[in-house]
Parts: sequence; C-alpha cells; structure tokens
Amino acid sequence: MAIKKTASGWQVDIQPGGRGHRRIRKTFPTKLEAQRFMTLTLGKAAAGEDYAPRKRDRRRILDFAQLWYEVQGVSLKDGKNRFRKLVYLAELMGNPLLSTLTPMDIVRFRQQRLDAGISPNTTNHDLAHLRAMVNVAIRMDDYRGENPFAAVKAIRLPEAELSYLTHDQIEALFDELKQSRNAHVYLIATLCLTTGSRWSEAQTLRSENVQPGRVTYVATKNGRNRTVPISQDLYRQLKEHGRGIGRLFPQDAYQAFTQALNRSGIELPKGQRTHVLRHTFASHFIMNGGDLLTLQKILGHQTIAITMRYAHLSPDHLAGSLKFGPKIPGRHLVDTDGKWNPETGRKVT
Repeated sequence: MAIKKTASGWQVDIQPGGRGHRRIRKTFPTKLEAQRFMTLTLGKAAAGEDYAPRKRDRRRILDFAQLWYEVQGVSLKDGKNRFRKLVYLAELMGNPLLSTLTPMDIVRFRQQRLDAGISPNTTNHDLAHLRAMVNVAIRMDDYRGENPFAAVKAIRLPEAELSYLTHDQIEALFDELKQSRNAHVYLIATLCLTTGSRWSEAQTLRSENVQPGRVTYVATKNGRNRTVPISQDLYRQLKEHGRGIGRLFPQDAYQAFTQALNRSGIELPKGQRTHVLRHTFASHFIMNGGDLLTLQKILGHQTIAITMRYAHLSPDHLAGSLKFGPKIPGRHLVDTDGKWNPETGRKVT
C-alpha cells in the first residue's frame, strides 16, 4: 500500500479491503492529487461504502434514447414520435458517447441546425427533449455523469403575436365553411370557436362525451379531461350530427377548413391556421370582461403563465397607470369632447 513515483506520474497502489480484495492502481500528475485519492478511497472503504473507481460509461446517445422510451416514452401519447425524433437527432449528432459530450459540442450542433434552416423554436424543443432524455437516466440512477444539455440555455425568442379574428372575419369565414362539401368542418370549427378547444380535440370528440349543456374533451394535449359548457342549440346540432356512439366526425376536415380560410381572404401568421379559432375564443372572452382564472380552466392550461398571454386584451389591463402615474403640474388631459380628470383618468361629465 503506497504512493510511488513512476515515469508517467504518481501512482496509488492500494487494497482498501485488505488482502484478497480488489487492488486499485491509479496514476495522477501530482503527489498531492494521489494522496487525496488514497485518503478518500480508504475513508470510503472504512465506512463500508463502494470505493471502487467508476468505470467510464461507454453508452451512446441512442442507448439513452432507448432507455428513455422504455422508462417514460412508452406511457406517453406521443411517445413513439418523440422516440423517433430522438433517434433522428442522435444520428444527426453522430451518435457520440454521452460521457464525452460537452456543452460546446451541443452549442455547435445547435448552430448547425440553425444554419440548415431549422427555426430557433424547433431547435429549442429538440434540445429540451434531449435534455429530458438524459434527466430520466439520472433520475433512475442509471447515469452518474453530468447532463451536458442542461448547461445550454434555450435561444431567447420574441413573444409571438397571437392573432384573433374580428366579428367581420368570423362571419366571412363561417359563410365559406357553410359552402364546404365536407359535412363536418362547420361544426368542428363551431366547437373550436365557442369552447376554445384545439382542432384535434374537437375533431376527435365522441358522441358519448356530449351531454346537455356541456362537452368533455378527453384526447387533450396534457392528457387531462376538461368539461366546457355549450349552448342548448349547439348540443342539439351535435346530437343530430352524431350516430349515438363513437366519433362525431369520422372524416378529417383540416383541408376543408384550410380551403374555406383561403377563400375568405383572411391572412394569418404561420402556424396559426386552425389554432386561430382557439385564440379568437380566448381573446374575445377577455375583451368582453372574462377573468383569466376561468379562461385557464376552459382552455386547460396547466399554469396561469400561459393564459397571461391574453391579459393585455382586458379592458382594465394596466388602467391603473392613468390613476397612479405621475401628473404634470398645471396640465390637463384634453380631448375634442372636453376635459379629463387627471386624478381618475376619466372624462369630466
């Protein structure tokens, strides 16, 4: 049991468990590092802990993708698609050893994706999935190293504008939907607009989930069921449209909606085609005086932070700035109809 000088450095040569137990030889560049290692190892052996140096993990990214799917992905609704994406990303990276991957390697990979025309938002999502994949292995105590993806922060993105339809645009769109040859598109769009549902939730709605005065969405994005009120007239239309059991709308209607939208002349930002109906419901709900907590429950958002995107549409949003902001001495706010009270921010009557 000793530390000795060798041609390559200072070698620790010990048997922490005594004669007949595992012998450890490890070389360090300095004597101080060798002494620290020997002291730590002997201390672990005395305390009955595992003192053997960990072997380098030789598993590659694809191995961790498979582990993620077996532990978590198999229970997710989109687990198979996520697994295929992880496999694709791993192969794109060259399927390196996870233990050799550094944060700078990931930054370079991210830049390659951006240079290839992949959007920053998609790139952020891809790295988030890879980070979550490694976190599962760490949580299961199957990987003892650091998560290199955790050190790379997401690209900061400008807040996307959430477009919504005006009353005139709603009328123009639904006039076109009435003319569609698709027998389902009008009712699906009506559900999205009047209940704030996602297109996929409305299109997969089942007859048994339509009850007097309410519908229950079960195939939701976060997997949680939610019930939303509907009018008696819409309830009657849905029941007349369905066959008593099974899916109300067995035929896909996305293309029919796209065609009606194009005929209406309404232009929308990329990625907000059918989702504009959900945004329109939320926007009008807030503009008409609805509260954010109720809207959160209707839309099924897990956190209020997501619902807060619509807060600026509230009639009372930031109205306190008129009352509590600084006043200009000797000045009054005036419009063409008369004077305004600078204390209340309201017109003098």
